[in-house]
Amino acid sequence: MATIRSIAEHAHVSIATVSKVLNGKSGVREETRQMILNVAHELNYRPNLNARSLKSGRAQTIGIIAEDLTVFNTPKIIDGVAVACDEANYHYILANLRMFQRFGHHQAEEKVYTEMVRDAVNVLLARQVDGIIYIGSHSHVISYLPEYSEVPLVCAYCTCPSLPSVVYDDEKAGYDLTEHLLAVGASRIGMITGPIDSPHSSSRSMGHMRALYDHRIPYDPRLTLPGDWERDSGYEIAGTLLGAGVDAIFSQNDMMAIGVLDYCSKAGVNVGRDLKLIGFDNLELSSVSRPRLSTVAVPLFEIGQAAASELLKILSGEQALAPKLVKLSCNIIARESTLGTEAPE
Repeated sequence: MATIRSIAEHAHVSIATVSKVLNGKSGVREETRQMILNVAHELNYRPNLNARSLKSGRAQTIGIIAEDLTVFNTPKIIDGVAVACDEANYHYILANLRMFQRFGHHQAEEKVYTEMVRDAVNVLLARQVDGIIYIGSHSHVISYLPEYSEVPLVCAYCTCPSLPSVVYDDEKAGYDLTEHLLAVGASRIGMITGPIDSPHSSSRSMGHMRALYDHRIPYDPRLTLPGDWERDSGYEIAGTLLGAGVDAIFSQNDMMAIGVLDYCSKAGVNVGRDLKLIGFDNLELSSVSRPRLSTVAVPLFEIGQAAASELLKILSGEQALAPKLVKLSCNIIARESTLGTEAPE
């Protein structure tokens, strides 16, 4: 394997000069710098990151703990972290807890959860990471996330009272999409929530009720029914809400909204004209359904970027590690299911 010494010998320069170039330092003529980089490339030089970290005291590496890689939000958040790391010349190492695959929508017991997280943190600390980003599979509050004095932690898509956390504003999204339904002519809005113990359900419902109040429309609790995030529950609840005379349905995720579309197709209800329908999450299926589904785009990539930015600021000393809550805004994606006509993306 190529070393700094072998590069120096091939380039006929000193080891100190090669070291300056490979570490991005000044004081070397441009033609010499380019020659050294060319030789390093030809010799397939790879820096010894462990040796570099021992010398600098910093590994330039961030650890990522994902609750579950298979949940739709996680890959885009990781992509946002990766871009921020690339821009700051950091590497990242990923640990996957596989929580959804192991426990489904249910939270693991505190003891089991704590042990899983502690094991993942210890593995990352053994790799000498400088800090850790913890990515939730949903926006829950983690009151028992272990704290580690060795490295700073930042939460993404979940919150911890004692740590910096980056999430999106669920309540504002519920408010904005209700205003959208009212703006396209809806007056009696039904809502399909997720499970009643879900933070998403309560926050989105609160935004919905606040929008109705601001527009002086009485909230009718009979028009709010709990689902389970799955397609079948949307199908089953659609009939009840349509029987109650709603002219719009706010489904708190896209999957249940697709179930509403299934029911309407079978019942001969024209979605977009007879019924306004909007989902949440902007899943890929929302753009290929017929009619295409209006929905809410969650800033997943931006959450990853922002979480990495918070951690990098802490690592650089720009800000202290302290509790902090960053909320990002969502965007309404209006399509045929609320506009009633072909809508551009």
